Amino acid sequence: MGAMWSLLWGWWTAGTQVSSVQYAEDGDLGPESDVADPTTGLTLRHRTAMVRTWDMVRPDMKMHGINFFIELFRTEPELQTRFKGFANKTEEELKTNKRLAAHASTVMLAITGLVDNLDDVTCLVEMLNSTAANHKRRGVPVKDFELLAPVLVKFLRDSLGSAWTPVAEEAWVQALKVINSVISSTYNSS
Repeated sequence: MGAMWSLLWGWWTAGTQVSSVQYAEDGDLGPESDVADPTTGLTLRHRTAMVRTWDMVRPDMKMHGINFFIELFRTEPELQTRFKGFANKTEEELKTNKRLAAHASTVMLAITGLVDNLDDVTCLVEMLNSTAANHKRRGVPVKDFELLAPVLVKFLRDSLGSAWTPVAEEAWVQALKVINSVISSTYNSS
């Protein structure tokens, strides 16, 4: 948060420029900062980067959610056809589609729940099992989750600009790999 205030202060103060921004995950987080969790492979540095980057999405999850789904449908057009309320809609129509706004908000809240539980792997796995079971029951192919992951990383990278760091990239890629593994396992076990 301090880095964000420094950046804003630099914009508002005439003649002042911020030469560089250091994020919490770049600093000294203690001796355990680079020790990977045996289940997720995420370090404290990774989890810190994920929380920091998601905290930038939280203030307007609905808008980010709509934009994410538009990017998802642009990148993977077949996914748009799986939603009755979104199929055959243009990007402009999707921007004001109330059903998309509701679904996008639900997905963003689900991701928030995952980010908020990065330190509680048991809870995280239960949340993912529930998500997988609900989507499988509705006939959503497990492959759809695999298509979603790289688009989410790209969306966050593009949306967050210079606030997106190599540590954040590494963290989100690793987390989504684990998420897809748990979801796939749930699909295959039931």
